[in-house]
Amino acid sequence: MNAHAVLLTNPPRIQGFAWTREGRCQEKEDTLGTVKPPLSLALIAALLRDNNINFQLLDAIALGLNGNEIYQRLMQLNFHPDVIIYGTTTATIAADTASLSPLKEKFHAKLIAFGAHVSGVPQETLEKVPDIDIGIIGEPEYTILDLLSNDALENLDKVEGIVWRNGREIVTTKRRPWIADLDRLPQPAWDLFPLEKYVLPFSHERYLMVETSRGCPFACDFCVATLNHGKKFREKKAETVVDEIERLKEKFQIKTFNLFGDTVTLNKKFVETFCDELIGRRLSIRWLANTRADTLYDQDLVKKMKESGCWMLSIGIESFSEKTRNAMQKKLETDKITRAISLLRKTGIVSFGFFIYGYPGETEEDMAETTRFALSLPLDYANFYPAVPYPGTAFYDTCVRDGLLQYNSWDKMEYSYYVIKTQELNEKTVKKAISRAYRRFYLRPRFIFRHIKNIGIIPFLSGSVKYGLKFLLKS
Repeated sequence: MNAHAVLLTNPPRIQGFAWTREGRCQEKEDTLGTVKPPLSLALIAALLRDNNINFQLLDAIALGLNGNEIYQRLMQLNFHPDVIIYGTTTATIAADTASLSPLKEKFHAKLIAFGAHVSGVPQETLEKVPDIDIGIIGEPEYTILDLLSNDALENLDKVEGIVWRNGREIVTTKRRPWIADLDRLPQPAWDLFPLEKYVLPFSHERYLMVETSRGCPFACDFCVATLNHGKKFREKKAETVVDEIERLKEKFQIKTFNLFGDTVTLNKKFVETFCDELIGRRLSIRWLANTRADTLYDQDLVKKMKESGCWMLSIGIESFSEKTRNAMQKKLETDKITRAISLLRKTGIVSFGFFIYGYPGETEEDMAETTRFALSLPLDYANFYPAVPYPGTAFYDTCVRDGLLQYNSWDKMEYSYYVIKTQELNEKTVKKAISRAYRRFYLRPRFIFRHIKNIGIIPFLSGSVKYGLKFLLKS
């Protein structure tokens, strides 16, 4: 048995808000109306269990626990961790660590943090958040196993992919290679989670995350995906993914799955095989995923996706302007966007478009044009975000270089704020444009009637009370 007792935790709410802290996804619950199941914690838990490491897992968000209640739960279990591992984000890292620091003190434990923020600015993270003992750089799973093989968590120079405190010195070790064979990873330990807590907005269906791939070759300058998983695209076998879905359906009676990958539809052969497997096994499940518009061009394949259970695809559109998208390194032409959204509408797959407001170089008229563009597309849903310069990204470096950061506060680097100030734009003008976009998109009779058609009148009425005001009151 390994010498360590490990607490894996998704840290508590912050000022009443639940957060998703998963890979590139780092947002408050009201951004999408849901908190994603913590896939990384589930994978780490499976590895710890497979390696006979003593641990407890507590998703404080799902269980509604604060820091003191985590402590009480651990005392009831007579579990005294000497290591506490948690996922975190740019906006939450200070609050997450503060909520867990009393546990560190009471149990004399080490705090180990992972996530895109730590990966992006490892040295600065430990400098600014002194209670963190070790940070994981990149993919956390096998790095954590290596760390836990060291009984005292000392002399860690040979552990690849970490930043750690060696006395008063902060040391960053050699980067760990990306996991080449994702099929090596175990099945996530979802049996340890309160699965009834992870539901989609409006429909209230239970759902789970199933990873398909890692790495994104497109590397948009604002996105943190490459901080976690790099640019090299790596993919599971389609049969492996469907095996996982089949087991989850049988074991937990879950019928809706979020395929988790930066661009699930990048490899056409994978998508074809995946859909053929789902259809051939007659699993009758529903799935949704993130995608890129320029991968949706084959009408026969999109029809097969629909037949296999594809219910919704989310697409980053970002701006009406190709010039702005090129500045973001998005590399996406307007005609491919319009073609993809039209194809999804024609096929009957729900489309969810994402737009960024306030990118440097834009004007108020540019943002208004993006709103008009969103309204012109046959989109079912849309989200409108302020541009956020996450530390570690090329966008952040540009904002620092050009003196565009109005305030360089990590806790404000999320979608509730606009931390940039350009000659043309400030927080007031950008948030006003976003608020107007939400009202114009979601108060259209066309949207309301289509939404009722998508989910039914009862879920629409109940969900509108719970979520509708959150969209309309965004400012």
